[in-house]
Amino acid sequence: MKILLLLAVLAAAVVAQEPAPAAPSDAADEVMLPGQAEDKPVPKAEPQPEAQPEALSEPEPKPEPVAQAKPLPPAGIEEEWAFVKSAAEDADGAVSQAAMEDLKLFARRHLESDLAPEAMFVLAGLKQKKGEWQTALSVYLRLLYEYPASKTALRAKSSYLELVEKKASRKQRPLLNGLVKAPEVADKADRLSILWQEVAGQDVEALYEPALDEIRDFSVRFPAHKDADKLHAALARLQGADGKAAASLLAWRKLLAMCPNSPLRPRAQMAIGDLYGDFLRDPKRAIDAYQELVERYPKASEVLGALERSAQLFEDKLRQYDLAVEMHEKIVATFQKTAGSLKALKAMVKLQRDRLSKPDEAVKTLLRLSTMHGGQDGVDALLQASEIARRDLKDSRRQVELLRQVSDDYAGAKEAPQALYDAAGVYEDDLKDNAKAIEIYKEVTSKFPSHKLAKKAGDRVTKLEAKQ
Repeated sequence: MKILLLLAVLAAAVVAQEPAPAAPSDAADEVMLPGQAEDKPVPKAEPQPEAQPEALSEPEPKPEPVAQAKPLPPAGIEEEWAFVKSAAEDADGAVSQAAMEDLKLFARRHLESDLAPEAMFVLAGLKQKKGEWQTALSVYLRLLYEYPASKTALRAKSSYLELVEKKASRKQRPLLNGLVKAPEVADKADRLSILWQEVAGQDVEALYEPALDEIRDFSVRFPAHKDADKLHAALARLQGADGKAAASLLAWRKLLAMCPNSPLRPRAQMAIGDLYGDFLRDPKRAIDAYQELVERYPKASEVLGALERSAQLFEDKLRQYDLAVEMHEKIVATFQKTAGSLKALKAMVKLQRDRLSKPDEAVKTLLRLSTMHGGQDGVDALLQASEIARRDLKDSRRQVELLRQVSDDYAGAKEAPQALYDAAGVYEDDLKDNAKAIEIYKEVTSKFPSHKLAKKAGDRVTKLEAKQ
């Protein structure tokens, strides 16, 4: 009995270690223990997970690295040039034209190579064939200024002059031909800077567009060059001359933003005002720009022009005549006894008389003009004041005073005898004061005895005295 029981236990253990196969729902190969009733089968043991092997103490070996192919060495400059040149000389015109970008890039990548000027020379030739003769001129010039000692320079100079003769206008030829000789300056950046400044300064119309591209390229190659402000100004002038007012405005503003210590800042500020006033049709912003110039740079030579332009815009565009007079007053106060103040005083008289209907103010301004400037301008001012007194103010006594002042202040002037004689006539005809008229006529004869009016004045004295 004990043996049977032991065998049953062992059988159950075996069943527990091995998963039981799926069995139909009514099947029950149940093991009956001795003493158990047949209707009470022994339940099967739950299956246990299979034991996992213990981790190995040594790591698995790594796979051997796959050997990689070594990169091939790049082609040298000679091979690259052979390719670029052959493409540029291809019999197929489309291919040779397409090679222009490669030529340009080759020259950029190998600036210090002896092949760079050769690449530029070929590029200029292709540009010329394509009809872009202005760009071809700029490439030839850059070659001459950047590589003046190269073996290609002489050919470039000859081709440049030949192209100018064929394509440029008669007016532009002298300017373009004058650019062909590079200055004797050691630094190539300085030479290029001089070139593009000269192009902008001489208004070489044929080079407007290519010069713009060249100046931008220069700013990338030499961002910290000492002439950065001058090249900003050159760029702005070229764009303005080419009708690109907004682009020119931005270039001047960039100069102000990027070159805080530049002596060109007043000029830039003036140019901004001119662009707003003349091309962008915004007189208010123009005046703002001019006034900023006056406030920030009071000693700059552009101040007079800024005040004059402000006055002009107030008068012609905004019809604000009092403000125009105010601008002229600033000129008189700032530039006393100069041509600027003389011009401003005359402009004030015109505004006061014609626009503001203030003839009395106009007379006062003319008296200031006479005192400040004297000479013929002073004489003319007093005569004009006497005319305003007669016609606008209807004030004969004021007229007489002004005429006599001509004789008193400017006795040597050719107009003095006539002015004094006319003053006597006003007393006689308008004021009906014969006694005063006789006095002034006698003054004419004594003060200007050799003048032709002296005898005439004497005759008037005789006639008036006879009436008394």
